Amino acid sequence: MLKALVITPNEKTVEFGSLLAVARAEACRREHVSMNPPILALSFIPELKVYVAIYEVDDQQKPEVRKHVG
Repeated sequence: MLKALVITPNEKTVEFGSLLAVARAEACRREHVSMNPPILALSFIPELKVYVAIYEVDDQQKPEVRKHVG
């Protein structure tokens, strides 16, 4: 299944590597997994001044259960 993220650039996310790192981290957080989902596309939309990252997740992928240790 394909999913998308919208990334609003700031002074810390001006380089392609930084944008890719943000996309990977946010995709992991959204999907509750420890492995980075593959980022298939990262495009700038100049009319909106945002980047859109497309990533892929497995439909049958089970989320990682995280236990809170406190």
